[in-house]
Amino acid sequence: MKFWQKGVVGVGIFTVIAIGAGVAKTYAKYSDHNLAAIDLMNEPVSGQLVYTGEAINFVQAEEGSNIYDISFDLEGDGYNETLKLQNIDLDLFIPAVPEHVQGDDQLVRWFLSEREFNRQRAVFSAGSEHIYAPDGFAGYDSDQLVISLTNNCLGAGHWELAVSVVEEDGSTRKVYQGFFGFPMGTYAQMVRDRNPDVSYLLHARSMEPWIGFRFLRGSTFDIDRLRTVVSDTRVEGSDRADAAVLVRNEQADKADLVVYDGAPWENYAELRQSSVKFQSFVAPGIYTDQRLWGSNLSEIATLDHAIARKIESPLSDKELTEIELVMLNNEGVPRRLIVSGIDLEQVPQLPIENYSDGVYRPMGFGTPFTQDYEELKQQPPESVPFFSVLLDENDKIINYRMDVGINGLVLHRDEADPSVLHLYLMAYERILLVGHYVIDVDKEASTTAQTTVDTAM
Repeated sequence: MKFWQKGVVGVGIFTVIAIGAGVAKTYAKYSDHNLAAIDLMNEPVSGQLVYTGEAINFVQAEEGSNIYDISFDLEGDGYNETLKLQNIDLDLFIPAVPEHVQGDDQLVRWFLSEREFNRQRAVFSAGSEHIYAPDGFAGYDSDQLVISLTNNCLGAGHWELAVSVVEEDGSTRKVYQGFFGFPMGTYAQMVRDRNPDVSYLLHARSMEPWIGFRFLRGSTFDIDRLRTVVSDTRVEGSDRADAAVLVRNEQADKADLVVYDGAPWENYAELRQSSVKFQSFVAPGIYTDQRLWGSNLSEIATLDHAIARKIESPLSDKELTEIELVMLNNEGVPRRLIVSGIDLEQVPQLPIENYSDGVYRPMGFGTPFTQDYEELKQQPPESVPFFSVLLDENDKIINYRMDVGINGLVLHRDEADPSVLHLYLMAYERILLVGHYVIDVDKEASTTAQTTVDTAM
């Protein structure tokens, strides 16, 4: 055998070995279907969380369905109790592609990945029929317990569990938070069951990874498949760029996660020209200053103009609203922020200082960050017409999480004028507000010139 033939044989053998190793690794990863005694990781986030959990168990409550009873033991402070969530429909937590999107590979991938990287926290409120704790817990009756189950934003298989108690004054106090990894064999099967025409393994590369993931950057986005435009009007819109950055509720709670690069900014305009960084959210579900998340908010430096559209969606029998804000980066290149499927009647009228009580949603497609389980049952995620996307000058998807550093938005109507919509953009992990825009959906813009910056509060 000639030397070059030996080389070819060697390469061939190496390739076969590599493929075999890859197949074996994949098999091992997706062969885990054990839903009994999944390890709970306990990461205390405050001195009040004194309870620990060993394991969480999923037992199928209805054969052939994804209805499960979920039990877990908590120990601490002299108590050792078993708590249970009963008759929980896990399908409501598993990504599902709406029927009208199926067949479009790019949109299918977008829907699946957005669901996995947008936090979904379902709350079982005090007195919920799904909470089973006949002996109570830690001296509290069963109707004084609040339990949360979360498919978090770290990719497929990363979940969380939390327990709170309701005090006599009506306030709630978290007493336990734990994290667990869903068995990937079962999880992949659940995704396949929810999406019979979709290969989980084909989409795993955009549902599971985190660090370095491109988030569909540069992909085409067939928005016309998601809605039909009835009317299209350029309307009055303003950027409150010179206003002080609002800090309330979640943003106040997360203020310590901001890592300043230079002097603190005074307003949104300065913030969007800064190199602000944030502590990263990492597995199993904690923040760390050992890995920082950057931003490039100058990609949405200024507002050029606003558009309001009346639209129809396959997921609604009502005429809905779509808002487009055309931003310019520092080089004057446009970036299109599109927020679609808005039911204005369901958007609350609020004073600006209560912005966090508005429609509080992730970018992309998904459920609210936090939602009562009863509400989730009434409106499964794949039935919701609301979505948002950031597109570049060629109408391709921008990796808004990594290339800009935004992660969500807030909407509310003006407390005095219901036709005026306030829209706030939130930074990575909702740590900061990075923009406040005001759009009069009923008032046609009076000029084709750039929208004047509104500094009023």
